[in-house]
Amino acid sequence: MSRFDLSRRSFIKQCVVGGVAVYSAPMLFNAGKANAAMVSDELMEQWKGAGKPKFRLDGIAKVTGQKIYGRDYRAMDMDGWPDTQHYGFILRANKADHRFEGIDLSAIPENAKPSQVITSATLKNAGIKLPGFFGDKMLLAKGQTPDYLGHAVALLIFNNFASFKAAKTRLQFSDSAVIYGEKTPLTSESKDPLASWRIVRSEGENGANGVDNYSTLSDGLFFPDYVDHQPVWPTEGDKSGSTGQRAIYYADQMAKQMDEEDWFIFEQDYQTQSIEPMMMEPEAFNGWFDRASGTLHTVLTIQSPHDFYLQAGEMIEHSQYKDQITKLVVHSPFIGGGFGAKDHSIFPYYGLMASLLTDKPVHIANDRFEQFQSGLKRHPFKMHHKLAIDKKTLKFKALISDMVIDGGGRLNFTGSVTMVGASALQGVYYLPQNDITAVAHPSQNPDCGSMRGYGTLQSMSSMEMMVNESAEKLNVDPFKLRLANIMQPGYRNTQGAIPNGALRYQEMLELAQKHDIWVNRQQKKQQFEANNPGKKYGVGFGIVTKDYGTGANAPSTQVSITKEGKIVIRLASMEMGTGTDTSQGTLVQQYLGNMADEVFLGEVTLWDVMKLKETDSPYFISQDKQDEMQKDPRWTPVIAMASSASQSSYFQSHTTSIAAKIVFEQGLWPAAIEIWRTQFFNNDHAPADFTDVNNAHWVDGKLTAAGYPPLSIDILAHKAHTMGLVTGVMVHAFNRWSWAESEFVIEGKSSKLAIDALALQYGSGASNSKQALMGKSGYHLLDRTRVNYPNTSMNHAMVTYYAPCATLCEIAVQEGSGEVEVLATHTWLECGRVIVEKLVEGQIEGGLVMGLGHVLHEYLPLGEEGAGNGTWNLNRYQVPLAKHVGVWNLTHTILPPLSESDPTKGMAEVVMIPIVPAIVEAVYQAIGTRFYHLPISKKEIKKALS
Repeated sequence: MSRFDLSRRSFIKQCVVGGVAVYSAPMLFNAGKANAAMVSDELMEQWKGAGKPKFRLDGIAKVTGQKIYGRDYRAMDMDGWPDTQHYGFILRANKADHRFEGIDLSAIPENAKPSQVITSATLKNAGIKLPGFFGDKMLLAKGQTPDYLGHAVALLIFNNFASFKAAKTRLQFSDSAVIYGEKTPLTSESKDPLASWRIVRSEGENGANGVDNYSTLSDGLFFPDYVDHQPVWPTEGDKSGSTGQRAIYYADQMAKQMDEEDWFIFEQDYQTQSIEPMMMEPEAFNGWFDRASGTLHTVLTIQSPHDFYLQAGEMIEHSQYKDQITKLVVHSPFIGGGFGAKDHSIFPYYGLMASLLTDKPVHIANDRFEQFQSGLKRHPFKMHHKLAIDKKTLKFKALISDMVIDGGGRLNFTGSVTMVGASALQGVYYLPQNDITAVAHPSQNPDCGSMRGYGTLQSMSSMEMMVNESAEKLNVDPFKLRLANIMQPGYRNTQGAIPNGALRYQEMLELAQKHDIWVNRQQKKQQFEANNPGKKYGVGFGIVTKDYGTGANAPSTQVSITKEGKIVIRLASMEMGTGTDTSQGTLVQQYLGNMADEVFLGEVTLWDVMKLKETDSPYFISQDKQDEMQKDPRWTPVIAMASSASQSSYFQSHTTSIAAKIVFEQGLWPAAIEIWRTQFFNNDHAPADFTDVNNAHWVDGKLTAAGYPPLSIDILAHKAHTMGLVTGVMVHAFNRWSWAESEFVIEGKSSKLAIDALALQYGSGASNSKQALMGKSGYHLLDRTRVNYPNTSMNHAMVTYYAPCATLCEIAVQEGSGEVEVLATHTWLECGRVIVEKLVEGQIEGGLVMGLGHVLHEYLPLGEEGAGNGTWNLNRYQVPLAKHVGVWNLTHTILPPLSESDPTKGMAEVVMIPIVPAIVEAVYQAIGTRFYHLPISKKEIKKALS
């Protein structure tokens, strides 16, 4: 038996949710065989290369198989847990058009019968229900029609693995385990849309840089009524009327212009499919309700542990066990991939429910069949676009779009995915007028969530496909058409907001236009097809720009330095294979001269030191309410954020950099001055002249200034601790497309910082008064003296942070089989200042492969033939393999930053998108047939060639 030693956690912080004390134990450690989060001192020294890491912080553990993921843990591995445990199996409905009338377990052998059968009635008696975010019907009651395929109807608990396995084998694909009654209409047919958005903009008389006649940002949002479960938008336009009437007025004017002007009109339908995220690790949960101590222990495999804290507290609060539970301990181990599908997943709440209702630890883990059936999916889109282009100038004049989104059977992030997909449609192009409507409907399909791409993959790919085809119909070079219409800095997006920073789209287009793949495409086509009978050659291009962030980002970081000079970082972010620990551990060397020695991830309750509180939704709070609440120095619009939406490189780095800078300026720098002043300067006879922090420079990990002897970090840290200077900093920030700014008094001086909460830790030699300021928490929590939060009207901007990416590809189509062979690709990415280049390169390559899967291989049919029937796995679902990728010819260009002050941009999602329209165009150039739905199958290509 192995035990996972938790004693290396030097602290376990506590908070209270729903009256229950919540303890965070973010990482699990095996002090023996499985050193999951640490490397030896010797390897750590090797990790710290000359200015950049030599390998990922978790690289050794990954390649040696020592990195342990959440689903690997059992009760016997957990310190203090019993050695034995239960196993749970969720029984699901594979029909959504019949009433559920019960379950039949007669197929299970007597020696494998479940010890408990948990049904809707069980939950009702126990007062257990889902957190509000997920809706109702955690388990379907008898007589009800499932809301969707895969709706859970019962949870079976088994005393041991053998009986669990025997029973699951009999039940998982059984047609008789779930009893159905009469046929009924789909429940989705009786529900209103899950979300409806309409983005209207009309450029003003001063053009792209001027004041708009109408825009979402300046005029606000408006929404439809629902009649017979369909959206009904206002029909009466009025230039001086309400928000909706003004929008309709300008939308009608635009539609009239498109009919009357001598513009080129391109109109087309597009469709994208349902996709399985296919993360390496299917979802799992391990939990134990220790009734003797009143402690509920959980081990999660999710991207957003903070949200689990809040929602688990809500779930416990309404149950009969509320008064029996005094502590909720949550372990957040490494998770094997996320791609958004482990962000706000419903799965852990079934584990929580099972833990409450059983007397031993219980383990529930999806196999791949179950993950296909019940996991979050990418939203399918149906789109109708109408684009107007001036024939003489080639300028885009107007765009009308109607999108219909399948949100699945249970509401998740469909509302924001729909909004983001609509707002992203314009891609890199400027549109003087637009009327974009996007409506998401419920369906019988598995629920859809925040899978990588978040609606933009679907909409922007179709925009690029329109541009490629429009160029052909106008008989102009596609680069010429693009260059005539790209967004310039200061131009407004479809919502009327100005994107932040420089827009380097023209630079990327000009680089791609000169690339060998493009310049020599016609010559190569002739040569390739002559040398390869039976194969057709084609080249395609796509360029997109993807928003990153959510408009309510709230990162937190703690940076501290030990007396021995070790740098320790603690973060709210999770590690999902993106290298967050490596990048953040590298980032601090800008201010501390050295990379981190330890990086702890997934911290949740640590931040309770700052005593933050939130009230209203950051997306719907009024300006008046925000003005009122921000007077409280402990109030913030949002306390925490999930590890999603490409948030770590920009948002998490923001607080990491600020925390490290304060440690330097308030700790290491004054320590250095004191050493230089007393040991290397005649301070008794003359004033020191090296007090300007701007003169400080780190050289080979040592600090020097004004020609004074370089000092190593261990010497500086020891001095800072001895003097009682700042040796630890904890910060929290908020971003609504701009950072909140606050003023704090630090060591008697006022400082303006782009954060909204700050706590300091002083060295071991601190005076009694400073020790008192830190108190029991170990931190001196400062009150901000002033704060400036971005106006709530910025919510109407929807997005303003963008990272662009472009891809050229050359492919060959095998006429006999219809198979597409990727010969070579080249990607251009502009991601600002790069922290760790190898991590960016890994994202480029991995993202491109995901995009190839979307455009050529991955497909789940909708309805009863799709994933919801429980029979899908990799034997039926094709993911791209090495042979599909052109693995030896994936090249890229990362644009250098404009300066060292460039921000680091979130780009983990954008890298998968441009390959999609590039492949679609390349297939057309190869075989002469255009496709308007995804994926493009071999069968369809073969048919087109016949």
